[in-house]
Amino acid sequence: MADANEPTVDLLDMIWPETGLQTTSRIPRRPKDSLSEDDLIELQIDFVTLNLTPLEFIQLASFLRMSIDGLLDQHPSFQRAVINAFDIKE
Repeated sequence: MADANEPTVDLLDMIWPETGLQTTSRIPRRPKDSLSEDDLIELQIDFVTLNLTPLEFIQLASFLRMSIDGLLDQHPSFQRAVINAFDIKE
């Protein structure tokens, strides 16, 4: 985040039980619909932290989704893993 003392909201914080992968995403606390491109979204994947603008975050999510499509084109046997990953139960 831009300011370590700034209050944040955890969008999602989870540890994937199949692999132990720990993932977290947080945004700065703002009134509804007032996040701007000057704000940074923090994305933590295990020990790596990325600070991305909202547009970069959306572009990364789109890239990952397209990469999954490419993986499934080449290796369709991973379809069950994709279904399980998107069928998150709390």
